[in-house]
Amino acid sequence: FVDIEMDTGNLNASKVEERITERTKLIVPVHYSGHPVDMGKIYEIAERKNLYVIEDACHALGAKYKGYKTGGCNYSDMTVFSFHPVKHITTGEGGAVLTNNKDFYKKLLMSRSHGIEKRSFINKPDGDWYYEMQSLGYNYRMTDIQAALGISQLRKSDKFIDRRKEISRLYDSEFRDNPWFDIPPVRSYASSSYHLYPIRFKDEFIQRKKEIFSRLKERGFGVQVHYIPVYWHPFYKNMGYKKGICPIAEDFYFKELSLPIYPAMNGEEQRYVIEGINTVMSGYAE
Repeated sequence: FVDIEMDTGNLNASKVEERITERTKLIVPVHYSGHPVDMGKIYEIAERKNLYVIEDACHALGAKYKGYKTGGCNYSDMTVFSFHPVKHITTGEGGAVLTNNKDFYKKLLMSRSHGIEKRSFINKPDGDWYYEMQSLGYNYRMTDIQAALGISQLRKSDKFIDRRKEISRLYDSEFRDNPWFDIPPVRSYASSSYHLYPIRFKDEFIQRKKEIFSRLKERGFGVQVHYIPVYWHPFYKNMGYKKGICPIAEDFYFKELSLPIYPAMNGEEQRYVIEGINTVMSGYAE
């Protein structure tokens, strides 16, 4: 695990190289909240260290890094997207893997369907019906109905992102100078897809976050916390990971709260959220 930047919540590229060991095979940067990681720096390290790069762009469909849309794999070997119901487009569940590497592409095709190959054989085919299982694979096949649902939304994705940007900009203007929390930045190299709007409470309000969260929930606001540090979960704890290895990520968790942001959110609803946050937070004024 590599620590993050406090303001973006993204992988800190300057911390990557010091965490590389002889066991490291690849780097997996996550474009947290839809804001791209500084991929140029990541890819430079990966090339120098002979490592692969897989972008986790589950939050970042439609985002851009230095003018390039995520998914083009301009600075990576693969990019993965999620089509979970809360993502920019949804097929109910599932996702997609994109790559410009033909060998990876062929392996991905086999992995998604039980390792089965129907064209290029190792053994002599018995007839036109012949196929081979050449590797261990899975059943990750998307149905035509799911694909049609995703494609219909993909055509609208720019419109969805534009609306998310409008919502984000209004939050920015309303909360830029508030005394309670910091708003998310956008780096000069990045064009975010605004999947989340993560605020970070100032130090004096961290101990009240649980109470603030509950009060906002009581008002019907769809707030959430993204995320619990991964290595705090029992699975990784049982592998020997301990608290403290990524102190910035842990501090980010203590401070972070995500405000509602989704394309169907109208101006009246957002104003209600803004007014509610101001009301709740005013109760904690020094």
